Amino acid sequence: MYVFGPVDRYYLPNLNAAVLRIGDAAWTVVRKDLSAFYPRRDGRDCGIAYHDGKIVVCNHQDSWCIETREVDNLTSDHRSWSIQVPSYYRQNGKSLQSSYLLESGGELLLAFVLVNDVHRHMYSYHIDLGPEDHSVDSFVKGLLVSVYALQDVEGSKPKWVKKDDRSLVDRILFLGKPTSFAVDAIRFGASSGGCAYFVVKSQLYGGIWSKSSLERCRVFRYNFHNGKSELVRQLPAEWSEEACMWLTPQPSIASTEEIREKLEPLHRKAAEPQFGPFFRIYVGNLPRKVDSCQLRQFFSKHGKVADARIMCHIKTRSSRGFGFVTMATAIDDGPAHAIAKLDGQILDGRPLRVKFADQKQE
Repeated sequence: MYVFGPVDRYYLPNLNAAVLRIGDAAWTVVRKDLSAFYPRRDGRDCGIAYHDGKIVVCNHQDSWCIETREVDNLTSDHRSWSIQVPSYYRQNGKSLQSSYLLESGGELLLAFVLVNDVHRHMYSYHIDLGPEDHSVDSFVKGLLVSVYALQDVEGSKPKWVKKDDRSLVDRILFLGKPTSFAVDAIRFGASSGGCAYFVVKSQLYGGIWSKSSLERCRVFRYNFHNGKSELVRQLPAEWSEEACMWLTPQPSIASTEEIREKLEPLHRKAAEPQFGPFFRIYVGNLPRKVDSCQLRQFFSKHGKVADARIMCHIKTRSSRGFGFVTMATAIDDGPAHAIAKLDGQILDGRPLRVKFADQKQE
C-alpha cells in the first residue's frame, strides 16, 4: 500500500491510498474523507496499515477498518466500520505518549507507549516540578508498552485484544514513525528477546549528562519479560523530532569474482600453472576510486595474488593513490620480468607505476 497527500505532518484529513493486492495486475485507489475521524490534529497518535485485505487507520481514541476485498473499483463506495481503540487514559496513573501500528506473526498489532500522568502534564504544559519528580530515573520507571492485536469476530466487526507480554518474548519490536516492524528475537540472541525499542522526546533532569534539565530525544527499551524499561541512549541535540525509521542492514555480499573463485571445481587445480615464490610490489598512480578488491582483481589476471591493499588516510579513509600487492607469477616468468610487463599497465585510464616494494620510492 502506498499513501499519498495531502498530509499535514501525521494528520490525515483525507485517505488517498494505492493498493496492489496479491493477484492484481494494476494498482487500485482507495479514497475516504477522514476529517470527521480526526477531530483534532494529534499527530503522535496517527497510524495506518494494510492487513488481511483491510486498510486500518488509527487515531488517539478510535480506529477504522476499510474493506478492500469485496469491490473491484476501490474508488467507489466501500464498506468500512469503526473499532474503538482500547481505553488506557487515567488507568493506573498512565497517559498516552505515542501509538504505533505494525505486523508481526501474521497479526496486526497496535502498540501504545504510556508514561506517568505527571510526566505527560509536565511536558505538555511546561510545568517544572523540580529534579526529583522529573528525573531520568523517575521517567524510565513510569514507561510502559501495551500491545493489542486486531482479531476477527464471527458475525461482528473485529476488535482489539490485549496481548499477554509473555506472548511477545520471542520477538523484538522497533516502534517508529512513519513505519514500525518486528523481527525474531533469535536474530539478536536469546538474551535480547522480548523487548520494544522506541524514541521519546522529553525534558528531564539528571542522568549521566547534566544536573540541569535537558529537552532531548532518547531511545528506550521496554522488556516484556519483567515489564521494566531502561534508557538506551540520549540522541544528539540536533535530533529534534520523535519520528524515526528503524533499519535492518543487509549482510555484505561477496563480488561475483570472489564467488566464482570459491566455487571453482577442484579438478581445475590440476590444470593451473605452477607458480614461483611470492614477492611484494609497490603500485602507484592508482585512481582514487579503486579499492583493495579491485586492485586484487586487476593483478589476479597476471599471477596469483595473496594480498592486495590500498593505503588510506587515517582520518578520512580515502585512498592515498598507492598500494601494495603480494603475488606470485608463473615459474617461467620471473618477478623482474613480470614487473616490467605490469609497469605502465592502464587501470581506469591511468598508467600504473609498478616496482619492488623494497625499492626506494620516488
